[in-house]
Amino acid sequence: MTIGLLILSLVAQPVWWFGLIREWWTADRRIQRERQNFGSAVYADKYEVRHFVLMSLAFGLIVSIISFVVGMTVPITWWVCYTLLALIMILIGLGSRLPITIFVGSVVLYDWFKHSHLSQQIMGSMQPLNFSGRTVSTANLVILLAIVLFMLGVWLKRVGGRFASPKIFAQKRGKLIAGYPFNELLVVPALVLVPGNLISTHFAFWPVLSIGGTSVTPLFLPLLFGLNLTIFKQNPKAAFQRLAKGFRILGILVLVGGILSFFAKSAVLIVLGLAYVCYVGCLINTRWHDRRQSFWFSKVDHGVRVLGIKPETPAAKMDVQVGDIITNCNGQAVSSETNFYEALLLDPTYCHLKIQTPEGDLKVTETAIFDGAPHEIGIVMFKD
Repeated sequence: MTIGLLILSLVAQPVWWFGLIREWWTADRRIQRERQNFGSAVYADKYEVRHFVLMSLAFGLIVSIISFVVGMTVPITWWVCYTLLALIMILIGLGSRLPITIFVGSVVLYDWFKHSHLSQQIMGSMQPLNFSGRTVSTANLVILLAIVLFMLGVWLKRVGGRFASPKIFAQKRGKLIAGYPFNELLVVPALVLVPGNLISTHFAFWPVLSIGGTSVTPLFLPLLFGLNLTIFKQNPKAAFQRLAKGFRILGILVLVGGILSFFAKSAVLIVLGLAYVCYVGCLINTRWHDRRQSFWFSKVDHGVRVLGIKPETPAAKMDVQVGDIITNCNGQAVSSETNFYEALLLDPTYCHLKIQTPEGDLKVTETAIFDGAPHEIGIVMFKD
């Protein structure tokens, strides 16, 4: 019965459903953009939606287990504040851009509220409703932030750059370049413990636990995980893997700071501030490292630039990477999409390529292709 009620509360979580709608819309926009730029979708499936459903539930289970094992409690006022902010940011389209900002901002608001005269008045008026005014250490929220940062790194390591969907940009002089945007969002339903029995007072069937003689109510907290970042001058997978490592290291450091905050309560906001500065620093460093590279995913005169590889196509089986330049196809020099496909037609069932890597190295690769359908080789390039 208890498990069923908790699952029902998860299903009724509005932030998760709005996040799912947002990801569906994001996937639709990406597919439309790919069809407009390249004539067909690079990734026809809505992988953003698949990631959202599977990974948000998997991460939610992991965070919930950790929360229950350590007996972590969060204040109801912060739970309400964070949930409302998360919902608002998703509705206005900023959920993937500001996940850590929302978390840190909500903690700062809670800390201010906890020490204000307004808090005493509001909490006093809500005592008849069994609204618990028991103070919860803000260090708990720092620990939760550490978990979020570490899991953010794990998530980005798994999906960052895995689906390199190119987007065409025009520079000031009209030169076309490709960038690789990453714009995904997770709403992780983490089961946390909230002091008091506010819900069970009005709904007797709701589960209430007792920890250390204190009544706590399990509730799902919709934690936001997201990133909106475009890579222009390096292999997108390598760039996101580097950023993911930085987030994981930061998560471990914040965890240490959170544990120390239990013994030095005045250090909570300092740890929180340093964590946020370091998080922003990781993002700035990634952008800076990308901008200082001399390489661009741009058109070239001595071949055709590979901008993407469609999955489950002949190209996916070849040694072709994003950023490579195809200089020769089936013995013919190529310099545009048109003469590339003309060269493919010289042998309708086989493809032999000479390639120059972004580092200037040369390589040769070949594979069988679909008989009579050279356009389905799966290499994405600039349109003529």
